Amino acid sequence: MSAPTRPKYLQVHPENIPDQLTTLPQWVCWRAAWRVDKQGEGKWTKVPYQLDGRPAKSTDPATWAEFGECLLAYQSGRFDGLGFVLTRDAGIIGVDLDHCIDETGALEPKAQPIVDQFNSYTEVSPSGDGLHIFVFGTFPEGMTGRKKGPIEVYAEGRYLTVTGHVFEGGAVCHP
Repeated sequence: MSAPTRPKYLQVHPENIPDQLTTLPQWVCWRAAWRVDKQGEGKWTKVPYQLDGRPAKSTDPATWAEFGECLLAYQSGRFDGLGFVLTRDAGIIGVDLDHCIDETGALEPKAQPIVDQFNSYTEVSPSGDGLHIFVFGTFPEGMTGRKKGPIEVYAEGRYLTVTGHVFEGGAVCHP
């Protein structure tokens, strides 16, 4: 299966990203890549990278960088976007709501209670059809995250892309 046309992603608006995230040295860049799974199904994915172009790992702090460094690398055109790595030590949980914004920009009714419940910094994902929510909190010891359908919640071992496109249909309180 050959890759379809590369998606257009939202440009990063760094001025809107909360200081509570930008001051932490937990940043990576990402590039879009077409991946085909064992069943032959293909999809675009966002692969994390270090500043030097080598792959980054969400579990290896040696592959992360400061926000400003990643922003400069992104602005140079070498990468498609920025990502924030979730760690237990930072006490920030990331919530990923996939495909919850329709073509008109309206939020699916099932997603609004989730946004309201967290009442934290919420932004539109790079695709324009999902949301990322960043909240202060911790998971019970031994639990790193959960995925249930189009909802993913993680505290460590993952990264979330960051756009700075504040979601206007929900709370915009920063964590």
